[in-house]
Amino acid sequence: MSDPADTGAAEAPPFRRLHPLSIILKSVGALGQNLFAIVVLHFSLFDQNIFYTGLAALALIALVIGVTALIWSRFTYQVTGKEIRIKSGLVNRNSRSIPFDRIQDVSLEQKLVSRLLGLATVALETGSGGGEDGQLDALAIADADALRDTIRDYKAGQVAEAASAGDGAGDNTSDGETPALFAMDNRRVLIAGLFNFSFVLLAVLGALAQNFDFLLPDGFFDPRRWLDALPERQTIDGFSSLARIGGALGAIVALVAVGLASGIVRTFVRDYDFRLERVDRGQPGFRRRRGLFTLTDMVMPIHRVQAAILQTGPVRERYGWFHLKFSSLAADAGGETDHSAAPCATLAEIDPILADSGIDPPAAGQAFMAVDPAFWWRRALLVLLLLGALAAGGGLFFHRGLFALVLLALPVAALLWLGWRHHRYALTQRQLFVHSGWWRRRLVMLPRRKIQTVDVSQSPLDHPLGLATVTIGIAGGSAMRPLMIRDIDFAAAMDLREALVTLQDRA
Repeated sequence: MSDPADTGAAEAPPFRRLHPLSIILKSVGALGQNLFAIVVLHFSLFDQNIFYTGLAALALIALVIGVTALIWSRFTYQVTGKEIRIKSGLVNRNSRSIPFDRIQDVSLEQKLVSRLLGLATVALETGSGGGEDGQLDALAIADADALRDTIRDYKAGQVAEAASAGDGAGDNTSDGETPALFAMDNRRVLIAGLFNFSFVLLAVLGALAQNFDFLLPDGFFDPRRWLDALPERQTIDGFSSLARIGGALGAIVALVAVGLASGIVRTFVRDYDFRLERVDRGQPGFRRRRGLFTLTDMVMPIHRVQAAILQTGPVRERYGWFHLKFSSLAADAGGETDHSAAPCATLAEIDPILADSGIDPPAAGQAFMAVDPAFWWRRALLVLLLLGALAAGGGLFFHRGLFALVLLALPVAALLWLGWRHHRYALTQRQLFVHSGWWRRRLVMLPRRKIQTVDVSQSPLDHPLGLATVTIGIAGGSAMRPLMIRDIDFAAAMDLREALVTLQDRA
């Protein structure tokens, strides 16, 4: 590919390779993915022969490092004043140009080993197909920051001539003392973890047990084997019903404790040293840094923020804690478009962040419109009919005690009623507010100028009652969980759609 520069070929910066330590990083990752295969070969094909297993491991290490080094030698990049050019490929060579004009977001990520080595991964997103459109896996942290600053400066019209990512020039904003809009110390992270109940630890242990079950003794997962192995089996059989109930309650308490511990650990890994700053260099936005083992450093441009989401729960709200997210066109390394801006914050801490984003919280005394009571009683009736059918079938053919299944309709109906009480909406001159959920309370604050589509739909059960569901589409919104206002009067739904598609934000 011909690479003429506007100022002459002699002034074009040279193509550069990634940091040589990227060979080690890539090799370690590839070896970790193939470790399970070596273990399987050791216990199957090699019949637990250490010598053959060692030879296979050495051959695998040599192959992985050799291929990784060859790929590294064939990957080069060039940063000019207007674009990034990437050449890659062993057999089929690929030359790619990414103009700065097309780059929407630049994010930095540092896994634990990369942080120890002073390296960072730079991910570029153009929005052409969702996700990352270009990635430089291992740059020195100074070069990564310089590259991000070069792109920001260009986007702001501050760069007039070419600059390479490795020249070290420019103001490195990552080393500045920019005051944080929001930050979390370890105490705040612990509080957030208490509200993030999770069984991820049990899932990890289950996955390990499933994949390495050939190392476990026969009948390890058979409860009868463990009951027979318990000493004083007759003593356990003689326990009273009260003692057995106590044992069951103890098991539940232990399960809750594991869930709380898993939530705390998961939150510390993800949100450790959380820091949100306002960035005015280039395109104004929010810079978020967090992570214990993997440090992520991303910028959410304000103009790409589509909506604000305020999440809480009955217990969390009782103590004044809320979770603020921004729905954005930018996707992080995991593909998420709802970005945490303040995982565990008070309303007083959230208000300045919303003010910088141009999104207003509901005014004091803001009137919300309730949806039709059919939201809860119609679903409760369906649950009652289903449980009644199961209870009748089970009671007639198995045991009469199964007739009690119908009693489950009462707590389900209560939960549905609470959900109806918390599902409401409000429309102002500038924004639409939609509140949903009782246990997982969610308030969406959507500027009207960000609305892309408004759909009014009716199910077969809606027609007889004259009800409808309004679905609001925004750019970058989740197709799996769109913004919906359920079970409102059909005429009111049509009026709401007309208001949303015709009136514009005049602020």
